[in-house]
Amino acid sequence: MITTICMNPCFDRTVEVDTLQISRVNRIRNARDDLGGKGINVAVVAGRLGLDVQCIGIMGNDGSAELSGLMDREGLRHRFLTVPGRVRTNMKIYSRDGQGVTELNEPGAAVDDSILRDFFELTRQETASSEIVVMTGSLPPGCPEGTYRDLMNALDGKKCILDTEGKELELAAKGAKPYLIKPNLRELETTLGIELRTIRAIRDAALLFIRLGVEHAVVSMGEMGAMYVSERKTLFAPALRIEAKSTVGAGDAMIGGMLMGYEKTGDMAKAFRYGIAAGAASVMTEGTQLIVRSDFEKLLAQVKVQEV
Repeated sequence: MITTICMNPCFDRTVEVDTLQISRVNRIRNARDDLGGKGINVAVVAGRLGLDVQCIGIMGNDGSAELSGLMDREGLRHRFLTVPGRVRTNMKIYSRDGQGVTELNEPGAAVDDSILRDFFELTRQETASSEIVVMTGSLPPGCPEGTYRDLMNALDGKKCILDTEGKELELAAKGAKPYLIKPNLRELETTLGIELRTIRAIRDAALLFIRLGVEHAVVSMGEMGAMYVSERKTLFAPALRIEAKSTVGAGDAMIGGMLMGYEKTGDMAKAFRYGIAAGAASVMTEGTQLIVRSDFEKLLAQVKVQEV
């Protein structure tokens, strides 16, 4: 069993415009609504790849029935605490002229110390049979600094995968020693406060976390590919040549793919190539649809990994 944690889920609304014009009227050409939240995304990908997975979290009362219904239709096992407030909606504006995607993310329903205590207890109960726990995404308003660190320490003995940035990543790395971290390049630069221009610099930055006690680090770098770093080895995989439709959720899909690879091989270094294929398969879908298994299977054979 794998458990993913999503403390700030959302509805993802993706719209397409010809050219995003600031302070002007923009005509929407296409729009779609999807289930959202990074922890949910990871669980959806893992489930579509055949893994035994569940998602737990916190969500606002307003919209909870609709969000739960979407998870049910996906066949995703889930258990969420509901709190006063509404499930947030995150807007993704895709500009067809090559500007990329502009994201407008709402903060989500606020929590307090009482809600967090209840959620920590729920997490301990629901992860009892899980070897791996994935913690990813933004935290809702009201969470103190170090919430992910504290949650990991409350689950002593579990292999925790963390995908976050900034102070949360720094505190968790120092105080809880995650099994694996998966920042993207921008998040790694933001956390360390430095610009990373070369493969060697990115490797050295990841090694800073390995020296703090993190066992595995994966850095996704968009068109530059991705890197896996541990105390024993560094691997690099160039980006696959695909038709990109949306990069939203690609990092979540990468984690889902690595979970599949780890279940098959028992080795995170070997699981890296599964993550590359899953991330690329996600980019081939529109909006935040995440992954089609047949795309993943075709791409897996194309992944090239080299030791550096």
